[in-house]
Amino acid sequence: MAMNLKIIADMVAILKNIPRTGWLQKGIPPYEAETVAEHTFEVASIATILSLKVDGEIDKAKMLEMSIIHDISEASIGDIPKALTDRIGKKAKIETEQETIEELSRSSGLIEFKSLFDEYVNRKSREAILVKISDLTATIRQAKIYRDRGFPVQEILESCEEELDELLKVLSNEHVNQVIDELI
Repeated sequence: MAMNLKIIADMVAILKNIPRTGWLQKGIPPYEAETVAEHTFEVASIATILSLKVDGEIDKAKMLEMSIIHDISEASIGDIPKALTDRIGKKAKIETEQETIEELSRSSGLIEFKSLFDEYVNRKSREAILVKISDLTATIRQAKIYRDRGFPVQEILESCEEELDELLKVLSNEHVNQVIDELI
C-alpha cells in the first residue's frame, strides 16, 4: 500500500485553525476560542502524565497515539457540537468519525489509525479509558478558564464532570484520581 504521510501533516495544520465549536456556541470569540489542535496537545500532555502515574501495565505509546488522533477527523468533518450529536445521535456521530478515520487510514497508508480510533471510541482498553479521561480533563480545565472569565460554560463543565466521574469509577485507580484532582 502506498503511503501519503503528508495527508496527516495537512490535517494537523487544519486543526490549528479550527476553534472548538462548543466554545463558540457559548459566546467565546473565535480569536479567543481554543482550537482543536490546542485541545489535542493538552489531551496528549495529560495522557502522558497519566501514563506515568497509573498502576499496572500500560502501553504508553498507544495512549499517546490515541490522544493525538482522537479528534483528527475534525479536520474533515468539523468539530461536531453536542447539540448536533444530541439531534443525530451519538451512534451517527461516531460512525461518521469512524468512516473519516478509515478514509484517512487508507489514504495515508497508516492503517493503525482505524484500530486505534475504534479502540478509543469503544473504550476497549485501559489506555482508551485513560485517553478519554485526559480528553474530559482538558475540556474541564478549559471550561474553568472560560467560566472564570465570565463565559456561560457551566453546561459543558457539568456534562464533562459527570462523564469523568463515571469513567473514574470504572477505572478505579487511586493514582489516576489523585492526578485528576490535582489537575482540575
